Amino acid sequence: MKEAGFEFRDHTADVQVRCWGPNLQAAFSQAAYGLMTTITPDLKKVTPNLEKKIVVKAEDKASLLFDFLSEFLYIFDVDELVFSQIHVNKIEKTNGIYILEAKLKGEKFNKKKHDIGIEVKAITYSFLNIDEKKSGSIIDIVFDI
Repeated sequence: MKEAGFEFRDHTADVQVRCWGPNLQAAFSQAAYGLMTTITPDLKKVTPNLEKKIVVKAEDKASLLFDFLSEFLYIFDVDELVFSQIHVNKIEKTNGIYILEAKLKGEKFNKKKHDIGIEVKAITYSFLNIDEKKSGSIIDIVFDI
């Protein structure tokens, strides 16, 4: 699996996304792109003129993904920021705790410039799956809308 990406899957009531990449960092980045695309469908309209770095810590990979994506919802709700460039620099386990570091680039959401997508209320553990193989990583996740 050389290329990273994501696709929306059919779900009866919420938004389900399958994300993939050649490694776990790329798959996590794609999960964030899936979330941002749900919030504002055309990320090409988001100018990457503001940079933000985030660090997330959790006891396992599923919680790390949940907390990572929840941070995007928090930033959107509080600071009204959306991101078109998302790069997870590292995910490592230190002293039994997973640590994720990411760099985000984007701007303040503007209704006149950005498309309004679907309001995401929360990230869920429902159907959450992280599958790591030597050939790449695949993540399935559902966003509560």
